[in-house]
Amino acid sequence: MNVFLIDFDARLQAWHHLKKKLIDSSITQTCVEVDAWWQQAPLINHHLHTSDIENWPTPWELLAENTYCTISRGLGICYTLLLLGIQNIDFSIGKDDNNEEVALVLVDHAKYILNYYPNTVLSNTLHDFKINNSLELTKLLEKIK
Repeated sequence: MNVFLIDFDARLQAWHHLKKKLIDSSITQTCVEVDAWWQQAPLINHHLHTSDIENWPTPWELLAENTYCTISRGLGICYTLLLLGIQNIDFSIGKDDNNEEVALVLVDHAKYILNYYPNTVLSNTLHDFKINNSLELTKLLEKIK
């Protein structure tokens, strides 16, 4: 069942179980499974804007709002990875080879590219994208303290 189609308490519990399950996993498995979990989120065109990062929701507010665009889904991925102790993360905005806007979560110097298409974490390379902007993650770290 898609966790994004059930109530907040069940969604929060499922997110907790995901993090608990991955606590001692390899970075590869963690990236693949976190991306797969968040890829289930139904998307709308626009919800968050990169210039409004100061007002972005905390991870718990994000799950409660349950409204996702590619930026807010990437935000959920970033929060999950940060809470799992993964620090080498970049959150980048750019365009793919079809000139579509993307919000990519890059882990370990873009060895892993999350928040693109399902099941492509390991097959994408940064050369497939034109990065226009990288977001400062210190503001996100403040929201999870």
